[in-house]
Amino acid sequence: KWNKIHSLTSYNKEELFEQISYTIEPIQYLPPIQEAIDIGSGAGIPGLILAMHMPNTHWNLIEPIQKRYSFLNYAKLKLNLKNVTIIPKRVEQITPFKVDLITSRALKDTKSLIELSKEFINKDTIMLLYKGSQGVEQLDKIKAKKQIYQTEKLNYIILKEIHV
Repeated sequence: KWNKIHSLTSYNKEELFEQISYTIEPIQYLPPIQEAIDIGSGAGIPGLILAMHMPNTHWNLIEPIQKRYSFLNYAKLKLNLKNVTIIPKRVEQITPFKVDLITSRALKDTKSLIELSKEFINKDTIMLLYKGSQGVEQLDKIKAKKQIYQTEKLNYIILKEIHV
């Protein structure tokens, strides 16, 4: 309904359901998480979807674009998600706080994303990235322990012990 009016995503219904499925798949590879941020939450993929499936994790969805921020607020209220905070700013404008998990999808290349989020990273922070084949190629320059889970269409990249 929102997408027809506000063009939140270019996915059609079938593609959207496929993306939701891809979003929840890597949860099985994560340890228990207390605090997470999703940078550039957009239409809620992956942050909003993960928040629904990880109710014991507090999610901070970072989205500076007003129409997307408004949609995320609407969805949060409609779904009664008590574990979600939506932040209407760019990540660079937020007072940093340490988190257990950082997610992002299609926002920046991996090295730039680490640089962008470095103030949120501590020694135990994990990054979960959803990337195509190019995302795997970007890992050569990254100093972190890397786990890659490949599917037909998407790679789940988990970074631990991230050196910033």
